Parts: sequence; C-alpha cells; structure tokens
Amino acid sequence: MSLDLTTATARIARELGESELAIADALARTTALLHSAALASRDVVGAPELETQRTLLRLQKIVGGLIDARGETSRVHGELSRIAVETGAGEEPTCPDKSFTSAERVTTIAA
Repeated sequence: MSLDLTTATARIARELGESELAIADALARTTALLHSAALASRDVVGAPELETQRTLLRLQKIVGGLIDARGETSRVHGELSRIAVETGAGEEPTCPDKSFTSAERVTTIAA
C-alpha cells in the first residue's frame, strides 16, 4: 500500500514526535540510573571499586549515545521539514506542535 502526501506527512510527523519523546525519556531514565549507580558505588560498603567503575563507564557510553541520537533526530527533523516544504506538505520549515498528529491538521496546513 502506497501513501499519499497527506497520509505520509501525518504519519511521519506523529512517528517523529514519538521518537523524539522516546529518546528524551530514555536519556532522562538512563541519567537517573547513572546517578543512582554513582551514589551506590560511593555509599554501599564492600562494592567492588573496579566493577562499579566499569559499570559507570558503560552507563556513560549509553548516555553519550542517547545524546548523539537526540542530535541526529533534531537534524532529521530539520531535513524532513525542508522536504515538507519542497513537496508542498508544509508552507515554511517550522516544527509542528505536540497536537500535530492527524491528517486533518496536515490538510489544513497544506491548503
């Protein structure tokens, strides 16, 4: 099944917003985990220092990867906005607000 412009625009806008939110949530939860692990490595008596250090370094890599993913998602958002303008799905390269989730809204914008 192929998508028409209105359907594709609505689907991409919805899924992009969901992806951005999921990455932000993952980043927040992972940094909270890093915080808790750092406190535990400091406060728990008998915690093996070398093992906790390795774990903290792995968590740091996860956080860095999520920050990189967030930046790439922002770049994709900008590129998709420019594509929307070129295809007539949008009038100017602005980011849709959180309520931008239905094909009805896309039709209104494209008109």
